[in-house]
Order: sequence, then structure tokens, then C-alpha cells
Amino acid sequence: MLKQHTVRRIATQQSRDTLFGWGIYIMTTIAVGAAALLIFNSVRFVGESSLNILAQPFLVPLQVVLSLAMLFVAVESTLAIARPREQGSLQILFFAPIDETLFIGGNFLAGLIIYSLFVALTLPILFLLCWATNFFIPLQLLWAIIPTLFAVAATVAFCLFVSAAAPSARAAVLILVAGILVLLGLQSAYSALLSVPPTSRFYDALLFIRTILANLQTVLAWLSPFRMLDVILKASLNNDWLALLRQLGISLAATIIWLFTAVRMLRRRGVLS
Repeated sequence: MLKQHTVRRIATQQSRDTLFGWGIYIMTTIAVGAAALLIFNSVRFVGESSLNILAQPFLVPLQVVLSLAMLFVAVESTLAIARPREQGSLQILFFAPIDETLFIGGNFLAGLIIYSLFVALTLPILFLLCWATNFFIPLQLLWAIIPTLFAVAATVAFCLFVSAAAPSARAAVLILVAGILVLLGLQSAYSALLSVPPTSRFYDALLFIRTILANLQTVLAWLSPFRMLDVILKASLNNDWLALLRQLGISLAATIIWLFTAVRMLRRRGVLS
């Protein structure tokens, strides 16, 4: 009971600090603005092309909002250990009845709570935008928000590992930014190559690159939160339960691995910078 209470206290304190700060409100404003711009572009496209139906107009705005939510939580989790260690407050915290496992567990739970708060702040505004534009919101897409917590869990666990391993808060953020750029670059390159047709029916000059990037998509399913989010949303929307369960299993396994390594790394690095 004491351990559970300690985890809840850490998670509650971290969530309260985030809720009383400016960061989450700035990011939710950016997310809503980006979603509104995408919805406006969809409405304009329908008007100019004289189409009455647009396939899944709510998918991309929701995906952008959830991606920004994951990005915000990733930054918060990346600084959760590195910043107090650099400031010296982490050493003071460990004088209390707390160990590495409880501290990682509390920050992990805080990441999930912060993500839920972010979604709770933005989702009602998205509903209003869709109501104002008469866009249809599939029920499957709304239910898909719940399993995205698995992708968030893997993201938070990985960022806590980075935070525990990094020598400073600046280094932790730089590692996170570099990782995000690499993951987005690989995913974008594969999507771009899919739109490039083969040079002929019998020869494809880009076949080797296509094969490598296609194989890397399997790796991204374990590492990239954006890939996880994309698979979960589309599988839920298409009622592809096999793909959804497979991705949830991968996300859960990745979460356990990163949490275990984060605890081990914190024990190894200690509480002093």
C-alpha cells in the first residue's frame, strides 16, 4: 500500500505541475490550430472540387492532435529525471521512502495522465469544429483513442530511459530530438517511395531502397510512437482487429522492456549528475 501511495503521489504531483504550467495550454492551442487548419482545407477542397463526400476527414486532424500530445508527453518524460538530477533535487527526493522502481513508476503514470488531460482539453474543440463543418466522426475512431494509450506508454517508457541515461537535461532533449527526426525521416521516406512508380514493368531502380525501408517499418513498429499511433488508428477505423492486437502487443512488450532498462539505468547512473 505504501508503494502504491508513493507512485500515486509522484504521478499526482507531476500532473499537477503540468496542469498549472503554461506548456500544456500552449501545445493544446497549437494542436487545435493545426486541426482547424486541416479541417478548413478539407472544407475548401470539397467546395472547389464540387465533391459531397470526403473520405475520413476527421482522421488526419485527430492524428495530428494525438501526435502533438505524444510529443508533449515525450518532452515532459525526457526531463523528468535529467532535470531534477542536474538541479540536485533528485538526491533530496531519494531521502524519502522511495526507490528507483517507484520513481520510474510514478513518472510513467504521470505521463499517461498528462496525455489524457491533453486529449480531454482538445477533443471537445475538435467535436465543435466537426459539428460546425458537418463532418462525420466515425465511432471506431473515437474508440481508437483508448488503445493509443499503449503507444503513449511505450513512448513514456523510452523517454524515461533516455532521461535516466543522459548526463544532462540538454543532452536528453537533444537525444530525443535526434531520435524523432530519424524516425520521422524513415517513415516519411517510405511513404514518399510508395508514391514513386517503378521505372518499368521489369525493372525498378529503387527496389533495393524500397526493400530496406519496408523492412525498417517492422522495426519502427517497436520504436516509433508515430508509427504505432498510425497503425492503431487505421486498424481501429478499418476494424482490423488482428493488426490492432498485434500492435498493442508490440507496444506492451516495448513498454515493459524500456521500463526495465530505465530502472536499471537509473540505478547505474545514480541521482547525481
